[in-house]
Amino acid sequence: MTHNVLVVFNPQAGRGRGYKRAHEVQAALQAAGIAYESVVSEARGHAIELAQRAALAGWELIVAAGGDGTINEVVNGLMLAEAEGATSRLGVMPIGSGNDFAASLGISLNLRQAAAQMAKGQTRRIDLGRVNDRWFDNNVGLAFEAMIGIEAHRITWLRGQPQYLLAVFRAMASYPFPVVDIYKDDGDRLAKQILMISVGNNRRNGGGFLVNPNAVPDDGLLDLCIVDALPRLQILRLLPKAMQGTHRGEPAVELARSTRLVVESATPLPLHADGEILENDALRVEIVVEPARLEVVV
Repeated sequence: MTHNVLVVFNPQAGRGRGYKRAHEVQAALQAAGIAYESVVSEARGHAIELAQRAALAGWELIVAAGGDGTINEVVNGLMLAEAEGATSRLGVMPIGSGNDFAASLGISLNLRQAAAQMAKGQTRRIDLGRVNDRWFDNNVGLAFEAMIGIEAHRITWLRGQPQYLLAVFRAMASYPFPVVDIYKDDGDRLAKQILMISVGNNRRNGGGFLVNPNAVPDDGLLDLCIVDALPRLQILRLLPKAMQGTHRGEPAVELARSTRLVVESATPLPLHADGEILENDALRVEIVVEPARLEVVV
């Protein structure tokens, strides 16, 4: 038995503001003529279970109503279901703080427009990435970038890019520069002291930063931004360029593409996937691309 549209709603999206936008999501879907049922994610990780059960139950379109973290959980649930032979498409109603995945794919951040796009049913099959045992759809960050995410979660009175900018300044005050071993597709070892590593399936992260400005979600490749350790003043000089995606050619920045990346460190590294902190003490991180794994309504 198949069903049509199930909405997985996260009331904690947007730093707890999601519940205030529930009526907007409902009104937008109704205005677009989309008949749906809904379930509510009640805790971190719950949307994984909800999406997996929904896909196995035959729901054709599973809509993540939340932010990038909610989408990540729904995607992980869909991939767990796919391993059991069930496939569903992903839809997005963006009500998060950053909404980077939706913006990168051209899904409107206006809910009525997003619902109207969904009603048209146009889809795009995109790549996914795996970081250790976790799927991701947008990006993965190590070291300083993940520390920014940790600080951003502590800031509840701002949203979007201003929130991440303040988090940058907080992280910059104390974060050390780890020495890591980096292995890309060719297998050559690169040992260096870094500020951060950002791996992008999409071009946008951090509420609008263009750290991997040329990332394309359906090219079978992951975009890499590896930034060497820098004095604090140089980080500040680089910051506006990273916001605009104009940091190519900077001596401390390497932009590259790869299908696999391994990072090893003797000191613990913070790690995030799609803005959600996965670990505070990662010592070995393996990231691979899985081409054309997910169909998204755009």
